[in-house]
Amino acid sequence: MDWLDRIILFFCCIVEVFVLYDFFSNFFEIKVKKKYVTLICTGLLSIIYLINMLQNNLLNLVLGPIVLWIFITLLFDIKWRIRLVYFVIAYIVMISVEFLYIILSNTTITLLAKTGLILVSEYFWQLLLIKFLNYIVFILLKQMSSKTKHRMTNKLFLIYLCVPVSTLGVMFTIFYSGVDVGGNTVVKLLMTLFFGFMIAGNILLFYAFQKYTENLSENSKQQLELLYQKAEVERLTKIAEWNDNYNEIVHDASHYLKVIGQLAYERKNDEICKVVDKLNGKLHTEEAHEYCNHKMLNIILKEYSVKAQSVGVVFDAYVEPGSVLEGIQDVDLITMIGNLLDNAILAASKKQKDSSVIVRIFMEKEGRLCVIKIVNDFKKEEVKEIGGKLISTKKDAGIHGIGLKSVSRIAEQYGGYLEHYVIDEKFNAVVILAV
Repeated sequence: MDWLDRIILFFCCIVEVFVLYDFFSNFFEIKVKKKYVTLICTGLLSIIYLINMLQNNLLNLVLGPIVLWIFITLLFDIKWRIRLVYFVIAYIVMISVEFLYIILSNTTITLLAKTGLILVSEYFWQLLLIKFLNYIVFILLKQMSSKTKHRMTNKLFLIYLCVPVSTLGVMFTIFYSGVDVGGNTVVKLLMTLFFGFMIAGNILLFYAFQKYTENLSENSKQQLELLYQKAEVERLTKIAEWNDNYNEIVHDASHYLKVIGQLAYERKNDEICKVVDKLNGKLHTEEAHEYCNHKMLNIILKEYSVKAQSVGVVFDAYVEPGSVLEGIQDVDLITMIGNLLDNAILAASKKQKDSSVIVRIFMEKEGRLCVIKIVNDFKKEEVKEIGGKLISTKKDAGIHGIGLKSVSRIAEQYGGYLEHYVIDEKFNAVVILAV
């Protein structure tokens, strides 16, 4: 094996590790820290390269799947049955592509033997084609799966697919054209180099397309979030108007009572009924509970208090007198507290009994920091910790993930941050704001 063959083999091993990592990370969460991902991938690359350098087919067939199995076991958080299914699929694809190439090569050799032409496919760098075929099959699998996390629209994917298909066509055409470059090292080197660039370029281009699609999706989610915020502002503003009307009616209640009393002395029952009907039409049946002097915060807490009670969750909110929130825009306050309380009430409602949501808002550091702390009960099965991160197991976890990102982003705009943790079987979300 000469130096060019070694370089080609090493490049093919890189592609193989990347394709396998990309395939599994598209479906499952990584359970180790980022710094260990690089270490594990480098270890796999080195082992696969050494196994291939020995050029022992039996050894490759036995050790190859064992090493790959250890790789995905160490790196990804998957139940072993699901891991086995996906591993079998991936390994079958890799082996099938190699068998397909062998079949095509044998067919071509038979056909071209009559012409006496020497095939380029006899050279070792045909591995590039096999790995590129693997890559194309894996991106097709990711696109067709309904469980994929990074999926393009079908239209955009078909546009991208033109590039690898045309690249594959060029490589096949050159392989089976009957051109002999075996004695020309420079041509062989250049062709191998350009083939490598073609494969790397295809992979990078797909990555760019995928990121573009993700950005489009993220922008769409942000637009929906803005629409939601606008709707929330309008809804809560309307509630504020109702509260103002309620306070006005309460203020005028003494006047109504005096009128009713006077009409009663005069025995004007019909007039009393009219006044009472008018009063009933204006009164709201809900209890007016004041948590604080901040108008919007008070409305938000009242709204979620009703929401919590409707699902059987105890809602306990306390705002420390003197808490400063005037520097925070209403839309940001609605987004932060609304998202946190939505998550908290939903999680608490999953617990069958004795579930509660506790809200505490107070000042720290001599009034320089405002702390918003929300504590809620939850089912143990709903949240787990992986690699120091809290991961939701709910089907709609992605939606709540977007909500927490919004809270964190807004907190950073006000010089603060969001942190969340589990203690004493309760989920704690804490927002720190510099006000």
